[in-house]
Amino acid sequence: MRILFLSLFCMGMLQASPISTPLLDTNEHSGSIQASQLKVGMSGFIVRHFDDKHSSIIANARVSALNTDTNRAQIDISPYDGLRQNSLPNGNWKARANDEVVIAYDYERALFIAPNDDAYDTLTKSIPNVEWVHPDTYATYLSHEGHPTPLVEDFHKFCTANSIGLLYIQSADTLFTLDCKNFALLQTAAVTTLKKESMTPFYTRAPAIRANWFGAGSSRLKSYEPYYLEEIALNNSKNKELYELYKAKFSEKSALLHNFDVKE
Repeated sequence: MRILFLSLFCMGMLQASPISTPLLDTNEHSGSIQASQLKVGMSGFIVRHFDDKHSSIIANARVSALNTDTNRAQIDISPYDGLRQNSLPNGNWKARANDEVVIAYDYERALFIAPNDDAYDTLTKSIPNVEWVHPDTYATYLSHEGHPTPLVEDFHKFCTANSIGLLYIQSADTLFTLDCKNFALLQTAAVTTLKKESMTPFYTRAPAIRANWFGAGSSRLKSYEPYYLEEIALNNSKNKELYELYKAKFSEKSALLHNFDVKE
């Protein structure tokens, strides 16, 4: 099977080196930075440099708004959850001006949710300079959690624990690129594929994913495509470009459009 990716040039920008820039101003929950090649939804963290030899990550950062004319961006600031060790004390530092903001630190590592082995093999060989984390590893994690249906929270926890920055999901002849830690849509690319049966919940060589008796994620997916399309819409409900993409691909009466909160 051959897959044609129409926007590989655009996808390449997300594989760039981490973007490091000073925090210009801040309050407790937000701040601003100035840098190029940013996209709304990109994640990272804030570093406090105490002296030339000592520094610490003190908070998470997420690009929430962007002025493309000035390259000035607003960031949301939240507690850092990349490392958890209850036996050690936590710092109580608050972000302040001139702290270092690092965005897209681990975007060179990615997880690809594919409908079948052909799609997986073709994409992973088409995008260079990416360290692909095999979906078998994610399937093992889901089995430990008892979630044969992966939840957005599962993606966040798995990608945070394994330093994975990007999540690719192929569905409805579209390749969606998301921030793996917050499920924010970063870009889309059209793909054309020869139709082949989709695996559920995604392509993996794992024989089965263990299921809990009850609770979110414990049921098994009956169909690959609808689930991921809905989750992407629900977690990017204010994204007008995504809304227009869905409207073009599906009927205006599609239930998927009900997941958006955008003005026509």
